Amino acid sequence: MPSFFHRHKDTSPPQPEEGDATTPMDPSSMRVESPDELSREANGHGGSTPVTPSISFPDPGNEDLDTSKRLDAAYQIIGDAQSGFQKYQGSKSVKLVNMSGDMLGAIRTDVNTAQSYSSPLKSAYESEAMKMVRDGVNTLVDSLPGLIKALDEVAKLHPFIGIAVSAFRVVVELDLKRRDNDKKIAALFLEMKDMMEALLQIRTIKEKERIGPGGMTIEGRMQALVKQTADDITACGNACDTYAKKRLIVKVIKGSVWESTLKGYIDLFAKRRKDFTFALSIHTGMGVDDANRKLSTLDAKMDVLLEFFTKAVTPEQRELAILVQKKGGAMAVMSNNDALKELLNFKPTTAATGAKRGVERDSAVEHNGPVGENNLDALKTELFESPELAIRKNFEVFERKFKMQQRELAEEIKRTVHHEGDRVIEAVTSGPHDRIIDPEIHEIWKEMRWPGHVKARHFVLALRDYYRQQLELKRRKRGEQFISRISDDDEWALEWININRLQAIAEAFDDDASGFITIAEVNHFTSSRPKDWSLLKWLAYWAVGWQITATYYRDKITEITAKMFSLEPLIHAANAQASAAYLETVWKRISTLTSSILGNYQPDALKERFQDYVDAEEQRLREGLETVRYDIDAMDTLTLITGPGRIEKYLLPLLYLLLKRDFEIFRLCRKTVVHKDELWDSADTIVWVFDAVGRRHDELETLFKQQKLDVAQQFKAHACELFDYWHDDTEFWSLERLREMEFIEVDYIDEEEDQIIDATKLLNYPSAADNLYAVVEDIVTEDDAKADEAVRMILGRWNGFLGAEQWPLTAMQTFCFHASVVHSMYEASDVAPHGTSFTIIGGYKTKEDGSVEYNFSRTYSARLKKTYFTATLSEDGGTLSGNWGYVEESKPYRFLFMRIPPEVLIARPPPAEFEENRIRALWKYALTAAHNEARRKMLSWSWIKERRDIRKEYIELLEREADEVCTDDDIMRFSVLDRTSTCEDVRFFNVVRDYRKRPVASHLASCDACGDRIYGSRLICLKCGSEYTLDFCDKPTCRDAVKLFQSRTDMPQPHSSTHDFVKVRRAFHQFREIGKILRMSDKGLERARRLLTKAARRAETTSDSDGEVEERKTTGVQREEAYDSDSETGGVEPTCISCSSKVSYPCWYCIDCLAESNVFVCQECDEKKGGVTVGDHQHTHSLVRCTEPETEDDDSDSEGEDNTEERLSAVEDKLATLTVQMERIEKLLESLAVSRST
Repeated sequence: MPSFFHRHKDTSPPQPEEGDATTPMDPSSMRVESPDELSREANGHGGSTPVTPSISFPDPGNEDLDTSKRLDAAYQIIGDAQSGFQKYQGSKSVKLVNMSGDMLGAIRTDVNTAQSYSSPLKSAYESEAMKMVRDGVNTLVDSLPGLIKALDEVAKLHPFIGIAVSAFRVVVELDLKRRDNDKKIAALFLEMKDMMEALLQIRTIKEKERIGPGGMTIEGRMQALVKQTADDITACGNACDTYAKKRLIVKVIKGSVWESTLKGYIDLFAKRRKDFTFALSIHTGMGVDDANRKLSTLDAKMDVLLEFFTKAVTPEQRELAILVQKKGGAMAVMSNNDALKELLNFKPTTAATGAKRGVERDSAVEHNGPVGENNLDALKTELFESPELAIRKNFEVFERKFKMQQRELAEEIKRTVHHEGDRVIEAVTSGPHDRIIDPEIHEIWKEMRWPGHVKARHFVLALRDYYRQQLELKRRKRGEQFISRISDDDEWALEWININRLQAIAEAFDDDASGFITIAEVNHFTSSRPKDWSLLKWLAYWAVGWQITATYYRDKITEITAKMFSLEPLIHAANAQASAAYLETVWKRISTLTSSILGNYQPDALKERFQDYVDAEEQRLREGLETVRYDIDAMDTLTLITGPGRIEKYLLPLLYLLLKRDFEIFRLCRKTVVHKDELWDSADTIVWVFDAVGRRHDELETLFKQQKLDVAQQFKAHACELFDYWHDDTEFWSLERLREMEFIEVDYIDEEEDQIIDATKLLNYPSAADNLYAVVEDIVTEDDAKADEAVRMILGRWNGFLGAEQWPLTAMQTFCFHASVVHSMYEASDVAPHGTSFTIIGGYKTKEDGSVEYNFSRTYSARLKKTYFTATLSEDGGTLSGNWGYVEESKPYRFLFMRIPPEVLIARPPPAEFEENRIRALWKYALTAAHNEARRKMLSWSWIKERRDIRKEYIELLEREADEVCTDDDIMRFSVLDRTSTCEDVRFFNVVRDYRKRPVASHLASCDACGDRIYGSRLICLKCGSEYTLDFCDKPTCRDAVKLFQSRTDMPQPHSSTHDFVKVRRAFHQFREIGKILRMSDKGLERARRLLTKAARRAETTSDSDGEVEERKTTGVQREEAYDSDSETGGVEPTCISCSSKVSYPCWYCIDCLAESNVFVCQECDEKKGGVTVGDHQHTHSLVRCTEPETEDDDSDSEGEDNTEERLSAVEDKLATLTVQMERIEKLLESLAVSRST
């Protein structure tokens, strides 16, 4: 029974049935079979238990593990022999003699056995032929330019081979740009190279029109073969491009499938090479024996190359393959989402030790899908996608790159402009300076007697002094007949060739940042300047013009991103997640670059001097982006667009063009629901640009370290500080700084933007709802008319169901058969109910009894298993029924397709009712169909209500399925609803469910209490965290948590549920908006507490109106002072904006509404309604929680303590006064007593 009996959607492979334990991994072979092959192999052996794929690989250092294991086995035998002989019972002499003789024999036998195992393999792997293959792969890059040059010369003599030579050159150039060090692709290109080398033999044929055996010229004999070879080379380049983009995990799990596909091209090129050799042998009259001997040699080399191809496995693939096997093998991993998620996060140890700062990543892992669950879906898409389908889907992208590379090769000569006055380099030179093209730099180099390189600083200073001398000379000889090297129009440029611009000028020459300028760099710099520009103007551009241009593009980028954030509240709810994910992906790194670069504002007159070059470069980049439809899918694509040179030259204008197009998509997102991958692809394109920045940063960092320079200080000087924050952004993006940082905000005004947006040119994906309930027109093609009779009988539209133990298993299927180019084949392509495209290809065979059996297979473009069908056609030609399954040899399940309309088919009872009582089932069928048709045409309320209820229930079941809480009853309800819904209905249900899911706020943050990703409301503690925020989801157990986060160094004290919170219900950008949210929360909380405190005091005043007069006076004075200090909140009575009841602590206060609105929400309304919308206040607004401040009690206690101290001091003062008075009284009494006595 298929796996999706337990899950309605067939989005996962069939689960393996219970069976015997799988065989332990044999580490001698690292092949991971595809699910199709595994299932086919299992059924081919008569078992139902899937075979666990084995993964084999050679040991590091190119040592054959199989040989090592057998050698170990041999030594184990020796050890066993020794222990066995020690137990031998007999006389000592016999024991000793026998032991010596037998042990010697055993040793010899075992060593011979081990040698017999190892010798063939060792000799094969370490043979001269294998060494030649390894050397050929390692030196492939160096050997290709020479071969291409030789082929070009042959093509001049025999132009008909030019088509193959051109294709070979383009594919080689594309591969050189990619260069991912994949030995399999290198081995494939080695065979392609050997094939093209066979064409060099044509150069021995000097006479093009010479007639050879068979009355044919060499062109007539080989032209068709050469054209086919060109197509083969292009197809191979596409396959290699597709394979190179695959994730590491896909290369491991689907390794054997891709290996088989790529091996097919090796075999094909070997065949083409034989065809070339044989054709040339026939034409030149070479003996048949000589030709056969040549072909035998080629076959022997071919075998060695295929063996090398199988062993070519990277350490990362080897390490991941072991991990896959530990988790139960390929099939177990592919059917386990948790295992796939773990493998997605796999970081090879080899990469960990080699990576600089985590920038050089496995590109496919980072670029083949969005983050989170979407990334898992993207991985499944790749795992269940056949290489053939992946290659076919990639061809359009590869074709664009192929054309771009052709254009670049054609314009290569134009890019290297020959300027008037350039020197002509002679074949024999007298010194290094004679290799310099530009006459001015040639003169400087010659005078300074520099070797092939010079320190950048010395070179720039010499250049400055040279032009100063030329200017002085020009001024001294003004009026004389003197031709100056500095024209009047260029004198302004000398102002910028000074010591302050030394760094910028040196960087313009020194592309590799080595600190030295070579002759090759000088020639490249001077020849790459615009045609009508002088060298002095070109130097001025790099001295100051580049910085002016970079400042202009920086400001434009900042403005565009600010407008994007202003647009976010206006974007359609179904696009909200995609737009938020886009900004989350690109904005921080864009701001890291734009905030770092040092701006330079100069008068417009200076800027206009360089504007023609700036405009030309922008147009060149725009044309490149338009060619690839703004979709950069690999580093080689980026290089094709930018051209050669360091990324700093093109970075900012390239980002500007990409963001400008994405801004238009944001504008379109206000009213149009775009495909969920549209903005993801846009973000992924920019991420490829960031990867180029990261690689350049790592190169510079390595060079600075090698030169023993202060890396941080060097980045503060290089490229106007462009890489400063990229190198170390810790302080720049710290939470403490974000609390104070305010980013530029620009209001979006639609009237100021272009009002004409062509969505067809702007978007690369159609909307999911575009083709819902579309009118289908099944047109008869030319091939349909030419098809075999048996094929013509099944052509046309079919609707039906797949079944198994329950009927139906899935929603209705619909497709239209058309004849293939091969007249005995037929095919169909359509979209499944859940929105995934599929393709059907099949044929037929005639049985002995004359009946026709149809066999076809269906392949999905993503996620789903390939299915196989065997069918027979009813006599009336209206029913196509039979069996289906996941393995071609085993089809245990039933299906039924019919030519009747889907609206009628949904009235058909299940097959069980037909088997029980066919007559009754037919009557029920007819009555239900007629009743439904009448209600549908009349648009009766019962029919509308029934469709509405089905839609609601179906979407609820889809949501339960997504949450993995489906019960058996839910599965049965799915079957009932599938049987009563058309394919278009179910597609509509899935689209609605997807659109409903999109608006749910998905924060790019996890709850610090439960660890789950936060959806809906995000609570941020206002007291905890100084490095980054403390976040919680809105579950009671999480928001009331009291926890000490020991892993957080910025939280020495535990978090308490009494802390102040802000609740954010919309997805926001952490780094751009968190500072603003925290500042607004603090101000809003302060204002809310003032309002609540004053309201409480007014209540106390009313209750204390009968108190003592003195207390009233004192209280009255205090209130007057309070009102006077905050008059704007004077008589406000805090009430809930939803229920209008008075609020008190605790409650919520809106920080997004105007302060004068004083919007409060009571806790009951907020929790019951999940946010309220009243007037200008929206349910997505952020709320700060108002709790009674702890500091109030502390202040009252301190005030009490201060009063007690004052009273005690007053008492002490009074006692002191009384003491003095008593002393005086005593003295008076004494004096009276004395006077009386006298």
